Amino acid sequence: MQFSEETLLATYPFKSSNPFLVDVGAHQGTVSTLFAKKGWQVLAFEPEAKNRAVFEQKLKRFEQVTCIPKAVSNIGGEKVPFYVSNEHYGIHSLKPWHDTHQLAYEVDTVRLDDALAEQQISSVTLLKIDIEGADFFALKGFDFQNYFPELVMTEFMDERTQPNFSYTHHDVALYMKERGYTTFISEWQAIKEYGREGVKTDPHVWIQCLPYPLDHQPAWGNLIFVPDGEQEKFQVTLDTYLKELRQLQKAQKITQLRQNIKNIPGVQRLYNFIKGR
Repeated sequence: MQFSEETLLATYPFKSSNPFLVDVGAHQGTVSTLFAKKGWQVLAFEPEAKNRAVFEQKLKRFEQVTCIPKAVSNIGGEKVPFYVSNEHYGIHSLKPWHDTHQLAYEVDTVRLDDALAEQQISSVTLLKIDIEGADFFALKGFDFQNYFPELVMTEFMDERTQPNFSYTHHDVALYMKERGYTTFISEWQAIKEYGREGVKTDPHVWIQCLPYPLDHQPAWGNLIFVPDGEQEKFQVTLDTYLKELRQLQKAQKITQLRQNIKNIPGVQRLYNFIKGR
């Protein structure tokens, strides 16, 4: 079992009695499904047609889930180029930052505050943004005066965003600090290969989750924003999750070791002989 920010957030003791997730860059619905199963209402955004079709099929039984086929940005009502990778199904983007990107079609843009107003949504519990570099633009279109989520999470990778979108994770952390949030950095090792649909690839390697700033330049990961004053609550949730994760990983190793021993020629016969004595 690997570390997962989504699973970590799902264990957080949210206060809301009517929790609401805004899932920007919903892909094939992994995050939306996790929270929909917990009874949350979900407003998702996924402009890429193939991934959205999978999302809609996967979540069709959840009446409280809505998926909007638009790209979220800080400017709404535009048609902008959309770039798709035919090799890696999780890196479609508004900018061609990967050598496999190809111009696919144009997509409509929408601001989060406009979409929330149109859907008549009064509160947001968790805001998750993962849109392959354009995350900060989506964040700038969110009204933090009317909505103040209990947690916010966005992806970051300065190597991608600085040359293509003109910002770094420091800019995002400062922006959120001005809006009353403390930043935690969930850091991962540099990506060796992006995911391929239906093809097993080496999993990404998680390093740590610490308060911003780190004492070095992180390769990539997720920024988790916690309202000022709630840092200890988040830290306790993180520590508990990591402890349980280590216990599960230890149990899995023991199970695998036992299975490997059983697969050694002659071991099962020896075990049966000893057991029958």
